[in-house]
Amino acid sequence: MTILTSSEDVDADPPNQSLLKSSQDNDFQSLYDFLENFQKGDDQVIISIILPMFNEEMTIKNVIESLPNQKFIEVIVVNDKSTDGSLKEIENIKKNLNLKVVNHKLNKGYGSAILTGIKNAKGDVIVTMDSDGQHDPKDLLTLVRPIFTKEADYTIGSRYLGTFFYQLPVSTRLGELFVEKLIQIFFGKKIMNNQNGFRAFNRQILKIFDNVRYDGYAFCTEQILRASIEGYKIKECPIKLYDRKHGSSHVVLSKLAINMFSLFFTYLVKKIKLTVIRKDRYGMLKIYEKELKKSPELKDLRINRELIYINSNFFVEKRFT
Repeated sequence: MTILTSSEDVDADPPNQSLLKSSQDNDFQSLYDFLENFQKGDDQVIISIILPMFNEEMTIKNVIESLPNQKFIEVIVVNDKSTDGSLKEIENIKKNLNLKVVNHKLNKGYGSAILTGIKNAKGDVIVTMDSDGQHDPKDLLTLVRPIFTKEADYTIGSRYLGTFFYQLPVSTRLGELFVEKLIQIFFGKKIMNNQNGFRAFNRQILKIFDNVRYDGYAFCTEQILRASIEGYKIKECPIKLYDRKHGSSHVVLSKLAINMFSLFFTYLVKKIKLTVIRKDRYGMLKIYEKELKKSPELKDLRINRELIYINSNFFVEKRFT
């Protein structure tokens, strides 16, 4: 894996770019003002934006140039072994961005590209966006605000809460509706646009990305299930979604369907096991509390609800007495 970091300094914007930059600064001024409240140092990266890229030569340059341009926002492009001119288009970018390009030597899939981006991200909050131009960077504040205000740990952009400017295929809606109901019934979360790649999450929940099982497009749903099992707060946020003007989706529906069934079975079993363990721990805790109250010396002791702080020898002694 090769890492290329842009270090080209631009003293002034070209004449034909100055109006564009001014317009973009106005578009993101609310975002900049909000993030400055969380800036602790000049070198701090507050937000990392990850763009997984595979053969997006027609869109990647425009997508990157449409992103906010501040030193506390970094952009990480993960090139998943593109075979077209995507990298050449990035080299033509004139903006002085805090930009990093990471190259996969082999095509590894969407999920692996996201994981590579996370490993290279420095931001307190990490955002993932698609590189096909369907997402609007002006929705960034909508996604990151709930995380900074502690309203959510993980946010997901939703075209159903916002709007979309294209004809949505019936198969896509039915597929998302099916997944939505499964998540709601078995994991207690209602996530309508569950396959959307425009997401944000707090660095503190990165353990949900450890030892992932699915590196394709089932990756998106896997993270929802893992965040749900771990008890993190998930929030869907309204965004705008535009039609893909170039290229085509790389999703193979039959493979995705098989992975989805396998995914739900795996994590449902995991949830059941975890529920049993938690109930067992709670039962042990109640026994321990009851015994402590019988002791005059320990009756005023404050009990920590985390079982890991309980003297394990107590249960061994109880078994043999």
